[in-house]
Amino acid sequence: MQTDKTTAGSRETETERPFPDGSPGYLLAERCAWHLLEKRMEDIVVLDLRGRSDVCDYFVIASGASDTQVQAAARHAQDMLVDAGHKARAVEGMREGRWVLIDFFDVVVHAFHVKTREYFQLERLWGDAPKLELNPEWFAAPETGARHPDLRFTTTRPDAAAPES
Repeated sequence: MQTDKTTAGSRETETERPFPDGSPGYLLAERCAWHLLEKRMEDIVVLDLRGRSDVCDYFVIASGASDTQVQAAARHAQDMLVDAGHKARAVEGMREGRWVLIDFFDVVVHAFHVKTREYFQLERLWGDAPKLELNPEWFAAPETGARHPDLRFTTTRPDAAAPES
């Protein structure tokens, strides 16, 4: 589907894209969300900023209950993505832990303390962007598992103990 979205400085025609899709950027955003869930971050959303931002294609936004949790989750996500071959262009806020930003070029991760997220309201600022809420059930879906065959998805938290056989 194609829609004409022209602004004063734009002559391009914007094409509506499916969301979610199998693009490398989306797959990275989904993987970021998974690793944040592994550290019990909550209210994880992915915003599709393609055609809305020159900075990146996707935001991954998550909340933690404490500065320590935000730091641990952000560090874990960064470490896991580096291990998978993704290098962060920049990391900010890790020392304070109120708002950690990890820039992976196409994907920018925002790990917030709950109160800081409420204050800055990025989802409201980007209110016209398509939004997905990613929770453990999202990752239990067969199509999500097919996009990430190397990750083990369950209907419980990623770090929960596996049932004994």
